[in-house]
Amino acid sequence: FFPRYLPLVLARLPAGWQALAAPLTTGQVWLALAVVTAAAFAAAWWADRRPASGAAVWLLLLIQAAVLLNAIWHLVIAVVLFGGYAPGLVTALLLNLPFSVYLLARAARERWTDRRAFWALAPGAILLHGPLLAVLVLATERI
Repeated sequence: FFPRYLPLVLARLPAGWQALAAPLTTGQVWLALAVVTAAAFAAAWWADRRPASGAAVWLLLLIQAAVLLNAIWHLVIAVVLFGGYAPGLVTALLLNLPFSVYLLARAARERWTDRRAFWALAPGAILLHGPLLAVLVLATERI
């Protein structure tokens, strides 16, 4: 699991990033993972209860787009920081990447949401996987 590899990951970050990420603890990462997982289950529950809700479907697609971005991020980190392998890479490439591509392609083909909302998934995923996730991890410091 990733939190176990946190010290290794932190040691491989560029110096400027280390200063930002150094205060992170494995407890914070576990808590952030728990919150993200609970949020995904809540969104799935909402979509299951209200299948006609465009907002619920879009939120689920947004989460999957962020998972796709995370899979790509694992590949980049593996190549750039670790020289070939990083924790989570196998899962990202064998599970998250193909399922995300399949689901998002199907959603586009079957028009689960309108074209404008579908294309809003890309900037939404960047926002969710980047600044919002960082804020969540930093907020866990206060808990």
